[in-house]
Amino acid sequence: MKLFYFLFVVIMVVLGLQTQVAQACIPNGGVCQANGSAGNCCSGNCYQQAGWANGNCR
Repeated sequence: MKLFYFLFVVIMVVLGLQTQVAQACIPNGGVCQANGSAGNCCSGNCYQQAGWANGNCR
């Protein structure tokens, strides 16, 4: 019974960590900085033209 409880706790911790990682990126349409200082886009593409204060994730 203790083994099942231990496995349950381990699985819940792993799922919790995956949720945090998934929310760590900026979704498409979100505000970003080309240098990554505001976070990284999930797509990996932050479109920011010269002179713009912010870009947007595409």
